[in-house]
Amino acid sequence: MAHADAKALEPLLPVLRQLRDIKGLKEVKPGIFYCRGAAFLHFHDEQGKLTADLKKPGGSGFDRYAVDTPPAQRKLVDDAKRRAGRGDDD
Repeated sequence: MAHADAKALEPLLPVLRQLRDIKGLKEVKPGIFYCRGAAFLHFHDEQGKLTADLKKPGGSGFDRYAVDTPPAQRKLVDDAKRRAGRGDDD
């Protein structure tokens, strides 16, 4: 499954701005974020429906998030902040 391109991400610009402000995250391509040198968060466009994959606590795999509503978007940003703030001991 391919990552969402910049055009597909346009509806999420406010969310992307919030993610870009999280200390420790680096956006290597539009919508693709790394944390401490490892893949951390990215978006997929599945037939027009956007989803996000956020690294699980402990670093094994990703949790899938719907990002089609403001509450879902807030949850993604809140969880990303929390997980990015963890040290390497998570």
